[in-house]
Amino acid sequence: MRELLLLDEYAKQSKSIEHFMLVLSTLYTLDAAGFAAATDALHGRTRIYFASEQHTLLANGRHTNPKQVPGTPYWVITNTNTGLKRSIIEHIMHAMQFPAELTNKVYGTI
Repeated sequence: MRELLLLDEYAKQSKSIEHFMLVLSTLYTLDAAGFAAATDALHGRTRIYFASEQHTLLANGRHTNPKQVPGTPYWVITNTNTGLKRSIIEHIMHAMQFPAELTNKVYGTI
C-alpha cells in the first residue's frame, strides 16, 4: 500500500473518485479475502455500498452510479461525498488490519 502512494499513476489522479477506485483495487489485490470480509460488513442504514453485480446496487438505492472496481469482481456506489469515500477506505483498511499510520496517510489522499 505504501508503494501505491509513491506511484506516479496515483499522483496523476486529480479526482477523489480516481484515488478511491485505485485504492480499492489495490486493497483487493493485496488481500482478496480480507477485502471481501471488510466490504460484506460495510453498509448504511438503507444502502449497500458494495456488491458483486451492478443491478444489486441499483436496486438498493437511488442515484447510486455504480462502477466496477478495476481488477475485481466488485461494484461500488460512487455518488457519495468525499467524506464517505474516506470513511469507506478507513473501514476497509481497519478491517484488513493495516497500521493506523498507513490508513491515515491513505485516508488523507482521497
